Parts: sequence; structure tokens; C-alpha cells
Amino acid sequence: MTIGAEQEVEHGGRDGGSGSTDGPGGRTYPEFVPADELPEPIRVLYPGGVTSDLHETDCAYEWFCDRFALIPTDPESTGPDVTTATIDDVAAYAPTPTGLQGEPGGMGVVGMPTNFVVDVQTHSVDGEIFDVPVTVRFTPVGYTFHFGDGTSRETTTAGTSWDELGAPQFTATDTSHAYAEAGTYAASVDVEYAAEGDAGFGWFPVAGTLERSTPDTTIRIVEVETALVERTCVEDPAGAGC
Repeated sequence: MTIGAEQEVEHGGRDGGSGSTDGPGGRTYPEFVPADELPEPIRVLYPGGVTSDLHETDCAYEWFCDRFALIPTDPESTGPDVTTATIDDVAAYAPTPTGLQGEPGGMGVVGMPTNFVVDVQTHSVDGEIFDVPVTVRFTPVGYTFHFGDGTSRETTTAGTSWDELGAPQFTATDTSHAYAEAGTYAASVDVEYAAEGDAGFGWFPVAGTLERSTPDTTIRIVEVETALVERTCVEDPAGAGC
């Protein structure tokens, strides 16, 4: 950018001239142009009528974006504003969470905690918003565990295995559940996602959240009886309680 370039812009604006003016980066643009004469690419994503490439190189100079006459006369030529997107506009790209596990080994004991862990990660996918190419990123922000016995629990964690916690089996956790009766239960999790988009000028939030549910996972709960024995089950597999 040079002071001379700025002075030329100011002078052209006062005189209403139709000549061209050199802008920062050595670019030359008409001072007042109709929409169909805007420089390629036509798709405009930034205030001031500038394209994403132009914004990256020149809009550090606020006077250029504010005063250079690139605002189209036809509002439709500015293109859609992807930053106004809502969660409904990106719902088709949302992931389906999988991998709900109940510890230990998909089984549990009546009256003792069964630990649940769902495997979910931040998910990015290429798509479109209002026909504009974007990358959409989904981040899990909440979980509702349904244990299959009519009870549920809302958490902000996907759960952690006992091994990762360094805890013994049947330790209570933020996502564990103790079943009152023996039986087979279908457990699942509703995962709440927040979304962001990137159309080439940085991440912007997408309004709203959405839920996606895991497939049902079968959990078998059994009753266990204990007995005092003289030898362990390894030593006497046929012994009482083995």
C-alpha cells in the first residue's frame, strides 16, 4: 500500500470519475462498476464486495475494503451469506455415533455399576451451504445415556473405561448404571452435536444443535451368589460357586 494510492481513491471519489485506481498488491479496479463487471471469482463472501482471495491479501488495509468501490449494484450478485446457516442446513452431513459399550464385556451384575462408554470424536466433512463449498465440523457437546430399564442420565462426557481410569471393575463412574433386576436390556446414547463451517475465511458457528443416536447395545445383567470355599475355582473348578 502507498499513500499515493489512497489519495487517488479519495480524489476519484470526489470527482466521480470513471478511471481506474491502483489498489494494494498492485491490483487495478474500476472505482464504480456494475455487478457484471466485478473481478472473478464473482462469488463475494466479505463485506465491501470483495472476494475471499482479495480479502486474504488486501483487507488488512481497512481503507481498501471500506472505500474501494467494489460494492455491487445488484444485491443478488453478492452471493449467499453462509454465516447465516442453521443446523438444519448442515444436518445431512452429521455423523452417526457408534460403538456404545457396556463394561464388563457387555454384562453386569444386579446392584453393581455397569460402566458405559460411547466412542465419538469431532467429525469434519466437505459439503455445501447455500451451494457454497464448505467444510463442516461437528463437535459432541452432550450425551443422554438410555439404560434400557426406563432410566437415563444426561452428561457432558462420553464415558471412560475402567482401564483408562485405573479403577477396578464395578467402580461407579459418571456414565455407569446399577440395574435392579436381572435381564437383557437395550442401551443407547443420544449424542448432541454443535457445528461450525469454514468457507475459506475461517471457522464460523452454525446456529443450533442436533442429536444423533447410537444403535441399541444389548446388556445382559445377572445375579451373582457368593460362597466361602476352601480352594479357589482355579484349584477346584467344580467347587461351590465355580
